[in-house]
Amino acid sequence: MSDNSLSEELPRGVLYDKKEKKEPISQKGYVFLCNNQTERECLDRRVFGLPESMRDRALQVRKGDILFLLNYQMNRLHGVFEAASDGGIDVAPYAFGGRYPAQVRVKRKMDCRWVDKGTLLPLIKKRLIRMSRRGVLVFPDRLGPRLIDELYRVFLEIPLEFRRTKDALGFKAKDGHLTNSYGERLVDDWLCAHLPYRHLYSFPRELGGQVTRCDWYVPDLGLHIEYWEEPRPIYTDTVHLKQKLYADHSLKVVNLYEEDLPSLNRVIPKRIAALVPRCRFRKLTKRIRTCTAKRSIV
Repeated sequence: MSDNSLSEELPRGVLYDKKEKKEPISQKGYVFLCNNQTERECLDRRVFGLPESMRDRALQVRKGDILFLLNYQMNRLHGVFEAASDGGIDVAPYAFGGRYPAQVRVKRKMDCRWVDKGTLLPLIKKRLIRMSRRGVLVFPDRLGPRLIDELYRVFLEIPLEFRRTKDALGFKAKDGHLTNSYGERLVDDWLCAHLPYRHLYSFPRELGGQVTRCDWYVPDLGLHIEYWEEPRPIYTDTVHLKQKLYADHSLKVVNLYEEDLPSLNRVIPKRIAALVPRCRFRKLTKRIRTCTAKRSIV
């Protein structure tokens, strides 16, 4: 073999191994839907759900996927979430009154408030998302990497002062609790004024492997307090399922309803005393003792 042959350029890979290019793993994303009734439950429970007819879409979700939540009635998009579990059936059996059994657990990746249709207008102009004839935002069944990046950018542009706030406007109680409704604020103010025990608002409880949030929990008394708005057909199912969960675990629960708001001074002490006779109240102690004494005399 001549020296010239040694100087000839050899094919790539003969003298050294060819480096293999690792293809980046494409990130998957999905948008789940909610309405005005289920929005708060999705955010509180950290569970997104779909009806049985859409179970295949939920079962596509894998732990680590990027998720968003769209309130289609208000056209507001919540983000950014990450799937904390694979999609499954009845991941949280007591959620949504059993109407949306195809579920996935989620956790926050970015803690900020929702964005509206106006904020998403640039993505509509780029035809990454669109509007339906009824004016509802429409996203692809599966979000590609480009759309996920664009949505990330939208949420990152939210000013810092609007981050780490409640996902929806609330009603601020006297003790600083940001309640979900005017009725809850009235009850919270009553507890602050008359109950000499710490009351925790929107407190998560793990019961039978499931996490549910009670409106108020009083640790010193082991007491749960629930306030129910005016019942609706769908909402009533949720009430019954949550009450069944409490009953199955033999928990002490005081149920309050919208019709009770005008007479909280009478209703709350009576219902608490029936479960916890040793409970004390501020400014109502004498009245309760007087009533008790009259009953004993009769």
